[in-house]
Amino acid sequence: MAVLAPKTNFDSVYVDVARLVNEKNPFVLCIQESKLSVVDDLVIKALWGDGPNYSYQPSVGASGGLVSVWDSSCVNVWSSMNYGHVLVIKGTVIRSAEDFVIMNVYAPCDSMAKKDLWDNLTSIIANCNDSCLCVCGDFNSVRNVEEKKGRGSVFRQVDADLFNNFTDDKLTD
Repeated sequence: MAVLAPKTNFDSVYVDVARLVNEKNPFVLCIQESKLSVVDDLVIKALWGDGPNYSYQPSVGASGGLVSVWDSSCVNVWSSMNYGHVLVIKGTVIRSAEDFVIMNVYAPCDSMAKKDLWDNLTSIIANCNDSCLCVCGDFNSVRNVEEKKGRGSVFRQVDADLFNNFTDDKLTD
């Protein structure tokens, strides 16, 4: 297992994730900012136990990294695609026969890169047809100044406007 995060941080975070998986028994798990350059069966077994399938996007240095894990007895994933900052799985919920698309997102902090991401997601969403859609993740964006938290964080109205346009236009039911 290749771990780029400090071992104590990795251990505590992934122990908490494994505990939640055990308690909640999800069909699908999406992790952002995994900080893992490689994800293998041992990592997934530590998180989920035996049996799940997964796809991942490696971290770049000590930042980023996406992991999507699913229970193949509950969902049939027939496509996994890796785009910049997005890991997309498409499949069918076995019990209901409903098609779904899950987009696991870890947005960059750079404003122009985020705009490109919103444009790319818009294109992907347009091709989802009648599938149930879930876009989840860390968007590194806020919709207004009241959502901004943390010392030294700078609110950029133009970034909020771009994010609001994306969410309002593409993610409103």
